[in-house]
Amino acid sequence: MVSASGPVPSEWMARHAAIPPWLSDRYRHGTRIAGVCSGVAFMAEAGLLKGRRATTHWGVADGFRQRYPGVDWRTDLLITEDAGLYCGGGVNAASDLSLHLVERLCGREVAIECSKALLLDMPRTHQSGYALLPLSRPHDDEHVRNIEHHLSAHYDRDMPVEELADMAGMSRRNFVRRFKVATGLMPGAYLQMIRVTAARKMLEDGAPSIEQVGLSVGYEDVAFFRRIFKRHSGITPSAYRERFRPRPV
Repeated sequence: MVSASGPVPSEWMARHAAIPPWLSDRYRHGTRIAGVCSGVAFMAEAGLLKGRRATTHWGVADGFRQRYPGVDWRTDLLITEDAGLYCGGGVNAASDLSLHLVERLCGREVAIECSKALLLDMPRTHQSGYALLPLSRPHDDEHVRNIEHHLSAHYDRDMPVEELADMAGMSRRNFVRRFKVATGLMPGAYLQMIRVTAARKMLEDGAPSIEQVGLSVGYEDVAFFRRIFKRHSGITPSAYRERFRPRPV
């Protein structure tokens, strides 16, 4: 099991250049290999993850995608398993990954007994609910930046693309193209992420009504709101509220 080593592989990979070929040799001889958080980079550097599913901490995901484009990164997942290669999300996912390995090697009953003895929950599957939604990234398009500010201030109402394009003084086609280049998202998807971020905050504060939260962020159809929230967060609104709401002292 390879531990985490820091957020940027380029800063420490050269100091540990012997590890990737050693991992590759061990894997060829039948050893199962697991990586946790940024330690997954050693497995990717060895070429073991090319064309295979893998995960890592959501905070380093973009950099890993650029450095290792041949890997099928599934950073919505907390644990991945592919051909005897196991990956875990954040550093604390080591316990989830360890219990997963116990279950794989010794069976579910033993894994449950371990979780009870160590006071651990059984392995979580997703990390989406913990990730910060990447609403914006640095860019120099002032017209798009103004639209981003407008969406952030008025996310609770529907805004057709044509309306946003008029505000930006562009044609619809040109606006959509420039917005996607600047933010990495289509305008509609960007608005959804703003709404989900606002909904998360309400749920973290203990909002009692899922329906009211949906209405507050612009969704009259509560079933549709639940689907959108789960798509971006990996869990339902009620499960998110239960996980993050304030607890009585």
